[in-house]
Amino acid sequence: MKNFIHLVGILIIANALHSCESNEEKKAEVVTNNYIRFIDSVTTSGTNDALTNWNTIQKCYEKKSNDLNLQIDLLEDNTIFDAKINAATSKYETFRNLIMEKKLKQEAGSF
Repeated sequence: MKNFIHLVGILIIANALHSCESNEEKKAEVVTNNYIRFIDSVTTSGTNDALTNWNTIQKCYEKKSNDLNLQIDLLEDNTIFDAKINAATSKYETFRNLIMEKKLKQEAGSF
C-alpha cells in the first residue's frame, strides 16, 4: 500500500511538472505568433506609413523582441520556434534596411 501511495505521489508530481512545461511552451507560442503577426503587419503596411511612424514601429519591435526573448529563454528546447523567429526577424531587418535607405535619401534631398 505504501508503494502505491508513493507511486501516485510521483505521478502527480510528474504530471504537474509536465503541465508547467506545456504552459511555458503555450506562452512561448503565443508570444512568437504575436511577434510574427506584428512583423507581417509592419512589412505589409507600406513604406510611406513606415517612414512617418518609424520611431513608434522600432520601439514596438524592440518591446516585442524583448518579450519574445524572455519567454523563449524559459524553455529548455527552443528549437521548435527558431525557424519561425529567424524568418520573421530576417524579414523585419530587410524591411528596416529599406526604410533606412529611404530615410537617408529623403534627408539628403532636403539639404
